Amino acid sequence: MPVSGPKYQAVIDWVKQGIESGEMRTGDRLLSEKELSEKFGLSRQTIRHATGELENLKLITRMRGSGTYIGAAEPRIKRQKFMNVAVIVTYLDNYIFPPTLRGISDALRENGYTTQVSFTDDNVQKETEILEALLQNERIDGVIAEPTKAALPNPNIEFYQKLKEKNIPIIFFNAEYPELDFPCIRLDDEKIAERAVRLLTEAGHKRIAGLFQMDDRQGILRYSGFMTGMKKAGLSVPEETVVWFDTIGMRHPAKLLDYFFYRIKDCTAVVCYNDNVAVKIIKECDRRGIRVPEDLSIVGIDNADVAKNCTTPVTTFPHPKEELGRVAAEAMVRMIDDPSYDGSRLFLPEPIIRDSIQNLKLQ
Repeated sequence: MPVSGPKYQAVIDWVKQGIESGEMRTGDRLLSEKELSEKFGLSRQTIRHATGELENLKLITRMRGSGTYIGAAEPRIKRQKFMNVAVIVTYLDNYIFPPTLRGISDALRENGYTTQVSFTDDNVQKETEILEALLQNERIDGVIAEPTKAALPNPNIEFYQKLKEKNIPIIFFNAEYPELDFPCIRLDDEKIAERAVRLLTEAGHKRIAGLFQMDDRQGILRYSGFMTGMKKAGLSVPEETVVWFDTIGMRHPAKLLDYFFYRIKDCTAVVCYNDNVAVKIIKECDRRGIRVPEDLSIVGIDNADVAKNCTTPVTTFPHPKEELGRVAAEAMVRMIDDPSYDGSRLFLPEPIIRDSIQNLKLQ
C-alpha cells in the first residue's frame, strides 16, 4: 500500500509495526543505513532523517561505533575480559608513531592491559591479514587502529564491521574510514589547514599553493580546510596551484618536485601536507637557488624534528603525538566497560612560528 506523506515515513511506520507485532524487541539491532536504503529504495540522507525521527520518538537508540538498537535503553553486552588490546598502526619508524605508540602502551599498562601491536606499512593487503588474524583471536578486548589509505575505497571495511558484531569496541586515531561510524581521535585537520592559510594571508600572501596527499584522509581534510581558508580570504585558487601526491610518490620525490615547482611558479607561499613534505620543498628550494622565505613562504603540520633543524626552520602546527596516544587508550578502556561511551576527540593546536614565512606587508 502506498504511504502518504514524506518518503521517510515508510521507515518509521515499518519500525512501529515491527515493535507492535513483537518482531522487533528492545535491544535488537536495527538494519544499517545501507541496508535500510536498499530495503526501501531511499537515499542515505532520507534514511538518516527517518532514524533521527525515530530517535526523537525514543523508539531507537544510536550507539556510535556499535549500531542502532530498538528501544530507548542502551544495550549493555558484557564480554569476558582478557586484558589485551590490539593496536594497528601504519609505520614504526615514522616520526609520529613511536611517541603515539608509547602513549597508547603506557596508558593501557597503567590500566592493567597488555598491548598487541601490528604494522600495516600503509598497505591494504597487510591490513587485511592483520584483521583476519584478529577475527580468529578470541582473546582481545578492543582494537585501536590507524586506517590504511583512508581516503580510498577499502576492502577491509567488512572486517571492522565483523569485529564490531563480535562486540569488540574499535577506536581509530589520526584518521577514520568515512564508511564506519566509529569513534576517532585525531587532529582537526580542516581547521588547522584553514589556520595555515590565515597565517599566510595575514602576512600579505595572496598566491598560495597547496601540496596534499591524495590517498590519506588527513590530506583530503587538509585540502578542504585550505580551500575554506582561501575562500574566507576572498582569494581564488587556480587549479594548477593545488598539487596531489600519493604515498609511493613522495618516497621518490625528484620528478614530483619538478612538477610541483612548475605548477606553482607564480606563487609566493605554500601550505604543505606535513613537515616531511615541507622539508623536502625547502631542500629543493636550496638546490634551485629559491630563497625561503623571501621567494617562497612555507607552512607545515606536525612539528617534526626535521622541521626544527633544516636550513630554514618551518612554521608548523604541532601533533600531540604521545598525548593523542594516551587519550586513545584511555577512551578504549572506557569503551570496554561502557559500550555507549563516545571516545571521539579533536585536537586543535596553536601554531609554532618559525622562520619560514615572509611578511610581505613589511616590504
